[in-house]
Amino acid sequence: MFIGRKKELDNLNELFEQNRFHLFVLYGRRRVGKTTLLKEFCKDKNAIFFSAEQSNEKMNLEKFSYAIFEHYGESNIESFASFENALKYINDQQGKERLVLVIDEFPYLARANKAIISMFQHLIDHTLKESNLFIVLCGSYMGFMEKEVLGSKSPLFGRRTAQLHLKPFSYLTSLEFLDGFSNEDKLMLYGAVGGTAPYLEQIRQTLSVEDNLKSLFLKKMGYLYEEPMLLLKQEVQEPGVYFAIIEAIAGGAGTSSEISQKTGEDAAKCLKYIKVLRELGLVYKETPLGEKETGRKARYRISDFMFRFWFRYVATNKSLLETDAIDIVWNKRIKPDLLTYMGYVFELICKEYMIQLNSRGELPILATKIGRWWGNDSVAKKEVEIDLIAIDGNNIIFGECKWTNEIMKSNVLEQLERAADVFREKRENTWFYLFSKSGFSPELIKRASVEENIVLVALDDIMV
Repeated sequence: MFIGRKKELDNLNELFEQNRFHLFVLYGRRRVGKTTLLKEFCKDKNAIFFSAEQSNEKMNLEKFSYAIFEHYGESNIESFASFENALKYINDQQGKERLVLVIDEFPYLARANKAIISMFQHLIDHTLKESNLFIVLCGSYMGFMEKEVLGSKSPLFGRRTAQLHLKPFSYLTSLEFLDGFSNEDKLMLYGAVGGTAPYLEQIRQTLSVEDNLKSLFLKKMGYLYEEPMLLLKQEVQEPGVYFAIIEAIAGGAGTSSEISQKTGEDAAKCLKYIKVLRELGLVYKETPLGEKETGRKARYRISDFMFRFWFRYVATNKSLLETDAIDIVWNKRIKPDLLTYMGYVFELICKEYMIQLNSRGELPILATKIGRWWGNDSVAKKEVEIDLIAIDGNNIIFGECKWTNEIMKSNVLEQLERAADVFREKRENTWFYLFSKSGFSPELIKRASVEENIVLVALDDIMV
C-alpha cells in the first residue's frame, strides 16, 4: 500500500507533464521512502531505474550499462566506456520522446569518481538541456546532496529544475499505519519507531504496544534489533565511534564537551563526527528560541525516534538481551521509564500540531517562530524550560506539554506563567496553550472557560 506521499507524487507528475528537460534532485535520510516514492512515480512511465552500489566505478558502470541495454531490449553488448557515453546513448535513443532516468544512491557514484558531477554539468549544458529526459539524482547522504549537488559551489548549481528534501512522515500520517490502537498507544508506537514506513509496517494490530516493541526491538531476530548499527555501517567508516556518540547523546549528553567527556574522544574530533551525524540527518542542534546556534546553550539531540528509543533501551541492555532476558529488560529498564521517554516525544508532537494550526491560520497569531526555550531564573537561581513558544511580532504563545497519568492542575499553568516572566520578552498579547495526555482538573477547566488567553488541548484534539 502506498501511504502518505500523495502530494509529493502529484508534484512529480506535474513536473513530468511539462514535457521538457528536468534535473530533479531528491534527498533525505535512509529508509525515509525515497526509493518507494520514485518507483511509484515510474511504474506507469517509460523509465530506467538504476541504483548505484558501494563499489568502484567500473562495476557500477557495468551495471548501469546492463540496465540501459535491458531497457532497450539489447544483449551481448560490451559495457559503455564511460557514464558520459551511456547518457549520450540514452539521449540518442530517446530523441524527443519522454524518459525518466533515475540514478538512486548517487553519492556512491560521485565518491568513486569525483569528476562525474562535472561531467553531468557539461553534458546538461551542451546536450541534455534540449532533450526531453527527466533525470532524477537521489541520495541519502544529505550533507553531500546539499553541498555537492545543490550547493552554490557545485558544478550542477543552477542546473537542477526542482528538488525535494523528503522527510519522515508526520505523526498524523504515521497514524494511518496504526489503525486499531487507542490514541495513547498510537503515539507510544510512533514515539518508538518514528515516521519511517518500513518500521511502521512491522507493527501488528493483533499485539499490544508492549508485545510489538518487544518483538521489534528486544528479540534477537527482531526487525529493529540491529537496525541502527546496520545503517551506520552503510554510511560511515568508523561505526563504533559514531555509535558511542549517539549513545552519549541518548544518555543525556547535550554539549560537545559533555559528549567528549562521556565517550573519551577528543573534543575536536567529536565535533567532526557530530557534523557527519547531522549531515546524515540522525542528530540535530537545538538552541533556545531566539538565540544563535553558536551560543553556549545549544544542545545536540537525536533526530530519529527509532534511533532514540534503540540507544536508550537496546544499546544499554544489549548484554542482557543477548541472554534473552527480554521480560526483565522490559519490566526493570523500559516500562518504568516510558513516561519520561514519551515526555519529549509528546513535546515534538505538540510542536508539530502547533505548526499545522499555524499553517491553516487557526492560531490566534500568525507565528514566524515556533520552538523551545530554556534559560536561567536569576531570582530562583535555577534553569527553567518552556516546552513551546510561538512568536508573531508583539504577540506570543507559551505552551506546556505533559505526558503523565495524572490530570493537569492549575499549578502547571502558574509555573508556566512564572517561566514566561523569566523569558523576559513582554508582548502586547499573550496566550497559554496547555497540552495534557490525561485531561485537566475542574479548576483549570473553569479558569480556561473565563480567560480567553488560556487554551486547553487534550490528546484527542491533536489526533485529527
